Amino acid sequence: MEKQATLKEKFSIFGVRTAGRPIRCVSGDDGARYGLSKAEFMEKVQQSNEACQRGDFQVAVHLYGDALQADPQNCILYSNRSAALLKLGHYQAALQDAEKACELNPKWPKAT
Repeated sequence: MEKQATLKEKFSIFGVRTAGRPIRCVSGDDGARYGLSKAEFMEKVQQSNEACQRGDFQVAVHLYGDALQADPQNCILYSNRSAALLKLGHYQAALQDAEKACELNPKWPKAT
């Protein structure tokens, strides 16, 4: 039996962010033109989330940037990179990523 994500995990910046929903990722060959296959994209996302969880925010920012090159319309990646930038004290860059996440998906709960 699969464990249900708690409310805290569903809305935690670096916790379980999908809560049973599929992760939005690169469709078709879009990622290939940026040198990432779908599997490589998913690995970058996983590595960036793990870096955040262990407090290595500089690495996380770099990895989120790599993933964003493959999927520049992914509001979740902008939101997560914004949180990592905030932890690093890069407030202006964090704000820009938060605004981009909100622009891409105004209903995104972490962007409001």
